[in-house]
Amino acid sequence: MTKKKILPILGVALLSASLLGCQTPVQADSPNKVNTNASQNAKQDQKLMQQAQDKLKELTGNTYTLIQGTAMKDMVSFKRENFKDDIITYKKNGKLENIGIKINYEDLNGGKYQTKLKETWAALFPGEEPKYVNISESIYSVGTISSNAKQNKQVYMEDNGELHGVNYAPDDAPASVQKKAAQVLSKLTNGKVKKGEKLDRVFVLDGKPNVYQYKYKSNTMDVSFAIEEQTLELLQAGVNHGKSVDNYEEFQKEEKAKDTKIKNLTLDTLMKNAVKDAKTMLDLDLKGYKGARGTNAWDKDQMTFTKKDAPTVIATVNADGSFNDFIVEKYGQHLSFGGNTIVGPANEQPKILTN
Repeated sequence: MTKKKILPILGVALLSASLLGCQTPVQADSPNKVNTNASQNAKQDQKLMQQAQDKLKELTGNTYTLIQGTAMKDMVSFKRENFKDDIITYKKNGKLENIGIKINYEDLNGGKYQTKLKETWAALFPGEEPKYVNISESIYSVGTISSNAKQNKQVYMEDNGELHGVNYAPDDAPASVQKKAAQVLSKLTNGKVKKGEKLDRVFVLDGKPNVYQYKYKSNTMDVSFAIEEQTLELLQAGVNHGKSVDNYEEFQKEEKAKDTKIKNLTLDTLMKNAVKDAKTMLDLDLKGYKGARGTNAWDKDQMTFTKKDAPTVIATVNADGSFNDFIVEKYGQHLSFGGNTIVGPANEQPKILTN
């Protein structure tokens, strides 16, 4: 109660003093410094905003109204007005950090990729145009991911317009692949599940065998695996028994605890477990491979295995040191595209990706 009464009185007293011209040296200088800094920051942000608008014009052919994005340390962030999921960030020195935007193909007005997208889709899927285009530019990836209206076809294109890969949901796989899929599901579930695998997509690279990926989902586990058409070799296999966590704070807590446990495991222990689990899951021999832990915040639960004249293998570690997923990058095919996944089968209704 006392504080509430005193604060207004102090405010009046200071205001009266300022009207009388009574300022201490500190009070007199501070506003000028604050105003100068604020003016400089505003000019810098305006300059970066213009850079961002120019970059978007280059990529899409359109001029957008930009607004401030999520505040980040040492970064300036923007997003297009009415596009809540945009990621457009610059470092304070003016260097582009990351651009990730989604746009309808029909809304492109020229720009860097429109012509090449049209030509590529006409060649791959005659009579069909892309509907959604995801454009990115960062240290991790530069290029586009485009999909049709039903989102059962995706085309990955690099910065120079070269086709990086295609994946789509096919009607079925060759009989030999289907037979192998049933065997793999039984093996990965220790014989508990004999059938129920669903063909999710086929990965296509020019001049390389097709790779068919299957998925199985139940209340207790998620299973995925990918089979090369010619050799019937497994190029990916994963089994996840973990329960989903809806609360983000709880998720962070669990991930932190998991990272700590993995960090305490020796490289020798991880290598022994990897050799054993790779053999069990994929019949893959990792002897002679060198293993390296992930060093980034997002891949602390991953290991990369390399060997001269052999494909790189990426694996995911459980908290107890066992492995739940392996990817063999035999043809440079990225069989785990993260969030860039096909939404569903060909008869599924379109899902809007943009505002």
